[in-house]
Amino acid sequence: MRKRNGSNVLLVEILLAVLFFMLSATVLVQVFAAARNMTARSGVETLALAEAQNVAETLYAAEDPDAVLESMDFYNSHGAWSRDYGDFSLYVIAETHETDAGELWAGEVSAFYSRRLPGTARQEDEQLFTLPCTRYKEVRG
Repeated sequence: MRKRNGSNVLLVEILLAVLFFMLSATVLVQVFAAARNMTARSGVETLALAEAQNVAETLYAAEDPDAVLESMDFYNSHGAWSRDYGDFSLYVIAETHETDAGELWAGEVSAFYSRRLPGTARQEDEQLFTLPCTRYKEVRG
């Protein structure tokens, strides 16, 4: 009878060790998945920043910002220009201020991280950053 109780204790001890191993494995899988997501997001942020800087610099040098945005495959909807790159989207909002001395074009290039499937609602998108873009054009006359 004593030998049987000893084997039951050994079986319970092995089951507890397996349970501990399973819990540890679950935590490690979650940690590695979070690290992978952070790496992917970092890569998207880097690409979005490079593309937003390119757009902002191109707009700074442009005589006609609307024509430049259209040539860069942005589309205009309700006064805001946008382009979807898949993992992120860029939005350009701008306004022109006329003065006696010239014209001030002030805009913002914003990037949004797409946490969605293509073609679904944009409510889940998360704003990454906003770059200001301003250009002053002097009126000669």
